[in-house]
Amino acid sequence: MEELDPKKFHVLDSKTKWKYIFITLVVSLFVLPFAFYKYYVLAINRPSQSGKEITFEIKRGDGVSEISDSLYEKGSINSSVLFKAYLIVNKLHTNVQAGVYKIPAGSNVIQISSMFQKGTNDIKVTFLEGWRVEEFAREAGKRFEKIDYEKFVSLAKNDEGYLFPDTYFFNVDVSEESLLNALKANFISKTKDILTDLALTKADLTKGETIILASIVEREVSKEDDRPIVAGILISRYKNGIKLDADATVQYAVSGNGNYSPTAKNLNEFNWWALNLSNNDLLSDSPYNTRKNIGLPPAPISNPGLSVIKSVLNYKTSLYNYYLTDKKGVTHFAKTLEEHNDNVRKYL
Repeated sequence: MEELDPKKFHVLDSKTKWKYIFITLVVSLFVLPFAFYKYYVLAINRPSQSGKEITFEIKRGDGVSEISDSLYEKGSINSSVLFKAYLIVNKLHTNVQAGVYKIPAGSNVIQISSMFQKGTNDIKVTFLEGWRVEEFAREAGKRFEKIDYEKFVSLAKNDEGYLFPDTYFFNVDVSEESLLNALKANFISKTKDILTDLALTKADLTKGETIILASIVEREVSKEDDRPIVAGILISRYKNGIKLDADATVQYAVSGNGNYSPTAKNLNEFNWWALNLSNNDLLSDSPYNTRKNIGLPPAPISNPGLSVIKSVLNYKTSLYNYYLTDKKGVTHFAKTLEEHNDNVRKYL
């Protein structure tokens, strides 16, 4: 084996070695930040992988981390850390505006953050199935400062049952009239293929009867599978001149009257569906009280959703004549009054 000749190798002295280390450090101090900056610029300009427009809501009080994480989960940004860093580094995190945004597919960090700085005039509001006009008015008043509760209720007094429960996006300055027109237009749009002449003829019901019955079933029964059966029971009673005996109609009749009236202080928490009805309530002279009056109420008692309207049109005939829904939302059926009374003792 050939021996290595030390003379052939150049050994750096200590001074030269430190010189090279210093040069390397200096070069790194310039090159690495440049490389990082180049990556950063590319990253904030890189389009997201999202292939569709998304609706994104920022609520008052939402933090930057919460917003960034939510955007990442929806696929609108490629990195939640990068988005958060961009906002903070550019001191934009303190000016993120609450609102509902339509974020186009393929948007980048700069574009999205710019949207959040400019803000939006659209506000999201959701109206639930089975709510009555007053509950619609209350929710609208919470979401829109210019919506007046009393005016909304007054304008909608003849529209009960025909305000479609759904999620909507309205301008912050929407008026009571415009909002109500949108709700009614949506009802027509969503039900036009359901409330057909053929379907009504098959069910032997008018459109008005269908909506009234749907508004009752919506409040009486929570489970979708039970609704066609309950609809069948109520329709049988109606067709045979028997009282409907639906507690929800009594709740509608007494709420807002006497001891069940909301005040300015408790309006936001007021329960429009009084759970504990008294004997006096059951004897109410209201035309809506189907515990006392034969036939249907004069108008719907709530605003039903699409599925319950279908349940009424496609009601099921059965051997059951009675039903009750317990506090857990479970419906119990009975063929005889004796069986029904047993269910009352067991479940109520």
